[in-house]
Formats: sequence, C-alpha cells, structure tokens
Amino acid sequence: MTEPAADRVHSELRDILANDLDLSPEHVTGSARLVDDLGLDSVAVAIGVVAIEERLGVALTEREIFESASVADLEQVIRSRLAVAGR
Repeated sequence: MTEPAADRVHSELRDILANDLDLSPEHVTGSARLVDDLGLDSVAVAIGVVAIEERLGVALTEREIFESASVADLEQVIRSRLAVAGR
C-alpha cells in the first residue's frame, strides 16, 4: 500500500468514527479502544461497517470490528484488506 493510500485510510477512518458515529474527534486516537474508550456498541458498529465499505471499499463484518481492540488495530485490518486487493 502506498503512503497516500495509508494516509487516506487513517483520515477516512477517523472521519467515520468522529462524524458518522458522532464521537468526539479528540478521543479518536490510534490507541483509543473501540468499545471501552469510544463506547462502540452493535448499532455504531453496523453504521461503521456500512461507512467503511462505502468510503474505503472494504467489506468488514461486525465481528472483525469488535475483534479490533483499538482504532489502530482496525486501521491495520482495513490496510491489510486493501493490500490484498491490490489497492
């Protein structure tokens, strides 16, 4: 994955978490835990799944998001999927 693509994943994911899920942008850091720190529940995760697919072209399951402990972990899952797809 190229650096601009990695930067895009970083910025888009944070935008999804802050704007689509109405989370405080200052709390959306790489080390923020999705459930414990940001309070993601099943409804928020479902919204996130749709937003990630629409904006980044990566289809994730709710389980994959819940299994990602932090924002950085989720970002890595997305980057890995994009790399496998050659994007």
